[in-house]
Amino acid sequence: MLKILLIYATNSGSTYVAGKIIKEALNHDFAMTMQNASETNPNDADNFDIIILGSPTWDFGGKDGMPHEMMLELLNKWQNKSFAGKRFAIFGCGDRMFVQFCAAVDYIEKFIANVGGTLLLPSLRLNNFFFELEKETELAKEWAGELKKMLK
Repeated sequence: MLKILLIYATNSGSTYVAGKIIKEALNHDFAMTMQNASETNPNDADNFDIIILGSPTWDFGGKDGMPHEMMLELLNKWQNKSFAGKRFAIFGCGDRMFVQFCAAVDYIEKFIANVGGTLLLPSLRLNNFFFELEKETELAKEWAGELKKMLK
């Protein structure tokens, strides 16, 4: 059975809730582990076939459009590690009213390319998650369904 690690960072809780929805959609078909980026050991990725990363877009260090601080810390720990052959999927939460809507997703996509990882499908960008909960929940489930089809 494929082992999937879903790592999230969250500010308001939306990325955590979106991660739980994705995990629940995949849980019956794969061995799923979900953990906060702040609790992730950089070597944890070695024990999984697929890594799903989720982050809100944040203003970090005066720079808008960045992943959450905890996700950045993890990515910094991974930057000299090779992920050749490792498969990834990415999701993020944001608000379309901001110019840098889900720019953390773009940042993480570039990072994965730089360390040799492979993106399995287009990344999921959720808008105003808690304000459009029903619609965004459905989008997260559909995205997880697409991932499931690719992995079976």
